[in-house]
Amino acid sequence: MPIQIETNGQKVKVTSSLYRWEWDGETDFFSLRDGQGRLVSQAPHQPLILAARQTEKRSPFAASRSAAVGDRMVKIRYADLNGAAVVNVTWNFYDDFITLEPLEYQTPQAQDIVSVVYFAAQPRFEIPGGPDLRYQPGFYSRYVVAPGLCMSPSISPVIDLHAGLTVTTVLGSGAMRGPGLAQQWGLPAHYFCAFNTSDQWNSIGAKKLQSDAVCWGLKELPAGDYRLEFRGNGCSPVLNLRADVWNHLKTPGTLQLGFSFILTFGAQFHEAVRNYYTVLVRQKMLEFKNLNPSPRKKQVLLSPQYNTWGVECALGLRPDEFNGEILQDTIRKFQNSGLKAGTFVIDDKWEGQYGQLRHDPGRFPHFEEQLEKLREAGLFIGLWAAFLRCEDPTSLGLDESNLLQTPAGKPLWLSHQTRRYGIFDVTQPQVQQVLQQRAREFIRHYNPDLIKFDFGYELPSLDVAAPADMAWAGEKLLQKGLEVVVGAMKAEKPDLVIMYYGLSPLLLNYYDLHSPDDLVYCSGDYDLETNRRIFFSSLCGELGLPTYGSSGYDWASAQDIWFDSAPSGSLGSLHCFDGDENGDMPRPESIARFNGLGAIIRQETTFSIHPLEAAWQGGLRAAFSPCWERSENGKSVLLALRTHRFDGKPTRQPVGDVLEMNVNLVLASLTDSAISDSLRLGIVPFGAGYCILKRAPSLFGGVTARVVEHYLGGSRRTYLLDYFDGFLRLDFKLDGNHEVLEWMEILFISDENIL
Repeated sequence: MPIQIETNGQKVKVTSSLYRWEWDGETDFFSLRDGQGRLVSQAPHQPLILAARQTEKRSPFAASRSAAVGDRMVKIRYADLNGAAVVNVTWNFYDDFITLEPLEYQTPQAQDIVSVVYFAAQPRFEIPGGPDLRYQPGFYSRYVVAPGLCMSPSISPVIDLHAGLTVTTVLGSGAMRGPGLAQQWGLPAHYFCAFNTSDQWNSIGAKKLQSDAVCWGLKELPAGDYRLEFRGNGCSPVLNLRADVWNHLKTPGTLQLGFSFILTFGAQFHEAVRNYYTVLVRQKMLEFKNLNPSPRKKQVLLSPQYNTWGVECALGLRPDEFNGEILQDTIRKFQNSGLKAGTFVIDDKWEGQYGQLRHDPGRFPHFEEQLEKLREAGLFIGLWAAFLRCEDPTSLGLDESNLLQTPAGKPLWLSHQTRRYGIFDVTQPQVQQVLQQRAREFIRHYNPDLIKFDFGYELPSLDVAAPADMAWAGEKLLQKGLEVVVGAMKAEKPDLVIMYYGLSPLLLNYYDLHSPDDLVYCSGDYDLETNRRIFFSSLCGELGLPTYGSSGYDWASAQDIWFDSAPSGSLGSLHCFDGDENGDMPRPESIARFNGLGAIIRQETTFSIHPLEAAWQGGLRAAFSPCWERSENGKSVLLALRTHRFDGKPTRQPVGDVLEMNVNLVLASLTDSAISDSLRLGIVPFGAGYCILKRAPSLFGGVTARVVEHYLGGSRRTYLLDYFDGFLRLDFKLDGNHEVLEWMEILFISDENIL
């Protein structure tokens, strides 16, 4: 249905087949409904421009408002606020999405812009002796979804606003030095979602009246801190600017302020985010990633990884205690473990100083030789580096003015255990030149295949520090850092794989592999938190960005983490072979599961993931998925199926071509065909049991399958298996020698090719 815009007095209504947007000029409330007319969200419409250095104290709320309607556009004008200021708010409407453009702010007065607050309500009452509350967050949907809300699983990302949560979270790159919660550094996004219940929450049939979801995604990065403030029963997106500190946004005059939003819709929030990504690509705001990677780059992207960080944590190593002997011992134990990782990643503490991008020759006298021996063993090399940290700028021909500065005009110093460091100001040309040179030398000297790029979560808020060029402040500062460093490294080695923590599609040009690390605050919930993070990151597969699954720090959660990682990308292990925080040692079954999944993982970088039996509502069940389906080019090519949900209830059977099972399993086509048509399948069972597959005998000209069982240690068992009436039963058990099964290979053969 084409866009229709109707006006009636001071009311404006915009309708498409997916949504209905309304604004009431009398009350200054706007509402957003889905295609069936169900309320998704509502809020006071006027944004607040909070300013300092005003010549007079007046309410930030406007005294008058009016609307102008054009072709697919509604512009709402607010006058007489902050003294004599005017704000223009522009909405543009398309068939399947809406945009909310940056605000136009005009004032004849001298002001410093502190922040921009969306959907703010006037406080209903004043608390005697309490804080000066100039506004109340007023955006309301029953549920708001903020994927990176909290570093730990203590607070669900699906927030019931009636819980009255009072907190400010960051929806961008910087998790440190800001207000409120420390966000998950594995899931900074640049979006949030909302969906609503019916007015009668618990009445008969109320779930059918629950609305579709809307995703509020950014179209471009702002030069400020992106926050979401919760208070009362509402929330407000906030852009923190702090011109009162940095003197960069001044009036009198006209300024462009605030966010550039894209609103997309879906039956639930997973689908709404998927459509956000789709619109960004369709409107050419970003391009697909890794569409045609070289064979080597694809190998590195999807290779299972082993990372030294877990050993460093298990041994409690401080920065100056990690050395070549410990590294060599870790390599030896990894190689003796039987774990078939294809990439060996050396994590933090190998450098002499942050900023040098050189190993410590005293602690690692044979570092280059160790790297070469890993290559000779057939392994790819990964190196961790926090490229924007700097311990001693003078050693690079710089000084402290080349670091991010505090409002006092001094460098911001951070610390990690015994290390003190500042942050390079990447907006300065001199710093850019030094970093580019160092990055190129680093690649030439060590020739890594993969870089674990660490840093973005350390970006300070503008309350704490800022760069010299404020055009790159806030969210844009990380973009500039990636542009400088990653650009230099990829110019030196185009096939280099960059692995980074981050869901934001707006930074897609700079990294190749998403990492949901780090689970350090999730002890006891490593497996559940990984599932929830992959629930969101799996959508990146449609942009050509796989997810590296990493792992927790204990062996008990490993198999579940690898189960959930297999559909969306590659496997990882941080484990220590001397034991974990529970005192547990690796069991052969764990090594076998890792190897088996590594053997059947799909080798494409662009794909779609569909959560199966996921919950969309509730603080405990929402944003988890017990089962997954992966499709490529519209074909179902992988199923990861559990027999039970996380709450203990059984999952539904059959699923796709799996008619029945009594054990968790991952089933994948090992060809370009769908599971239903493939002549070669791989299956990893998570325990003893059976499954029944549905096949069509006529498709293959016979009713025989050759089964190859692959065991830990390299032995195999091959046999023929007949199937009848289109059903193939597979039994999973230990053989007489008690070897541990890694995976089963199933080849469907015609009668003439049985032998």
